[in-house]
Amino acid sequence: MLNLERSFDLATINPATAMSLPLLAAVYVPPGSSFSLPHKVKQMKVSDVFQYDPHLHFLHWKAPRDPSLLQWKRAPGSVFRGLTSGQLKLQSYFAPVCRPAPPTESVVTFAPFVEQLQLAEGTSFVAATTSAKTFRAAVLSSVLSPMALRNIAPAQWKWFWSLSLTTIQRNVIYRLIAGCIPHRRLLHFIMPATYASPLCPVCLVTIDSAHHLLFDCPSKEQVWQGIIFEFLWPTTSLGDIKAALLSLDFSDIWYCQTTGIKPYRILLITLSQLWLAHMRFIFDHIPVNPSVILASIRSNVIHTIEEDGCHAIL
Repeated sequence: MLNLERSFDLATINPATAMSLPLLAAVYVPPGSSFSLPHKVKQMKVSDVFQYDPHLHFLHWKAPRDPSLLQWKRAPGSVFRGLTSGQLKLQSYFAPVCRPAPPTESVVTFAPFVEQLQLAEGTSFVAATTSAKTFRAAVLSSVLSPMALRNIAPAQWKWFWSLSLTTIQRNVIYRLIAGCIPHRRLLHFIMPATYASPLCPVCLVTIDSAHHLLFDCPSKEQVWQGIIFEFLWPTTSLGDIKAALLSLDFSDIWYCQTTGIKPYRILLITLSQLWLAHMRFIFDHIPVNPSVILASIRSNVIHTIEEDGCHAIL
């Protein structure tokens, strides 16, 4: 939906809808302005700083001494000064609700925004009668895949999607390649009020990242070293494993000490079990124990070999 052609300048919204919007959706920093939005603005709604006048039917800024503004500290005052100085502007669709007007319906509706969406060929999103396949193609035609995805050869993607993997095995490696692992630094950036620190929640020493979460945290690295010496060629490095997973090219990791299973399956099983162990630590407060994770990986490897053997017989 974010990739559809759209311009909301002509949308006409009512005060009730305007009050329900995030504050960031109501204002913007114009080109050439040096204004820097306070960090807390990302958490604020229009209703946090605006109030509705029931007599003149418009929105206006709350009084500076309004007690409800105290929780946002200096952010409301900074935004107000930006608006009065012209360094910050109201969106075209939001400005009309800040002027006295006749009474309107008080139902929150986002239909005016939906009506502004257009497909790639210029067809209105609301009026479109195309199939889901055509709609998907129109949206995807305007999407530029992340560089990490484009760097992988089409043949490798075809091979990857042909593999018989569990949902978790496929999901984790795709998230890793696409840069969508919800590590603590990312969560802290998005929701600082909920995630107060960018440090790894396991080791509490290093600023978290996708690679730290899955590879470099001491407890996770210990698991990888155990996998290398138990299943792979002993000179295989963690860097080799990262490069193979991120490129979907496992040609340099061809040797496996265990018969009946390919090395790439070992790596995908390990990655998924590390992910599960991390999630159990976050949600169930179960410690990340390398020995327990290695035992789980061994069990999954045996199960995979037996399952593949059954398929071969059939």
